[in-house]
Amino acid sequence: MADSTHEQWLVQIDAELDGELSLIERAALAKHLATCAHCAGARASQLEVRVALARSAGNPHAFVVPRPSIRAGTLAVWVVIALGTGLAAGWVAHGQWGGPGGGGTLEESRGTIVVH
Repeated sequence: MADSTHEQWLVQIDAELDGELSLIERAALAKHLATCAHCAGARASQLEVRVALARSAGNPHAFVVPRPSIRAGTLAVWVVIALGTGLAAGWVAHGQWGGPGGGGTLEESRGTIVVH
């Protein structure tokens, strides 16, 4: 059963590389490729074969654009850095300009802003 499913996706991959899939079909294929290493490897192999054929046909500039991949650990590090930066910036801004509830009523703070 799984082999027939892979065969169906391989047909989809071939059609996608030929530009024959609709936007919805390409999205479904992309979703599948994100979770299936077998089909993703098959697509990469298909691309390499097509590049080799294009080069042998006289197009020396044919190349495969690699897909960037973000590992979970790298993503987690960047999220922590972004949150830490936001926290530090908020702390500095609070120290510089103060925050809500600076000791007076809302009307007094409005009056202070207008006078400045």
